[in-house]
Amino acid sequence: MLPAIGGMVLGGLPAFLVAGRIGARLTVAAGFAITAAGLLLGATTSIDSSTWFVAGWIAVAGFGTGVGFITAAGAALKTVPTEKSGVASALVQAVQKVAAPLGAAIFGSVLVTFYQSNLSLGALPARVASAVKLSVFAGDAVANKFHSPALLASVHEAFLHGMDAALLVSAISVALAMVLALAFLPGRTSAEEPVREPVGVEVGHAA
Repeated sequence: MLPAIGGMVLGGLPAFLVAGRIGARLTVAAGFAITAAGLLLGATTSIDSSTWFVAGWIAVAGFGTGVGFITAAGAALKTVPTEKSGVASALVQAVQKVAAPLGAAIFGSVLVTFYQSNLSLGALPARVASAVKLSVFAGDAVANKFHSPALLASVHEAFLHGMDAALLVSAISVALAMVLALAFLPGRTSAEEPVREPVGVEVGHAA
């Protein structure tokens, strides 16, 4: 998790500065593009991939997430009136809380489906095969109990197939989010209007 957290922190720090220069639309789209690139890179993970490779694509995806999601949340809050900012903030938090478990459920289902379909269980008894299909941890335990290197290799390869498939689906989802960001988020001029508007209002009151 440290590469993901580090990437998000590094991406989130300059996000608003970049958005101030090129606008929320391009900033969010760029962040999502970086995230999708990291996930696509992760989808090429194999048994022989090094720890540095895995940490690298996780950090890249985290960086893009920091740039994209922080800017998107800020842009969403800027589009609502000041008196409704509390409601908008609560809505953003609610979406985040719902999206995380929903995404985990969807992509977890993809992972499990591909994991189970790529297992080579040979002539294992039905009960043992069912246990292996439950999770990669159960598969490891069964393989070690039966002293079967072939089953252990099959479990690991099947899990990687599932993870790669889940990462590919995630990358496609982020790419779609990038298209939506380009279509609906405000550009540089529109993103700056909510910042200048309160100044004009204050001057009017003072007059």
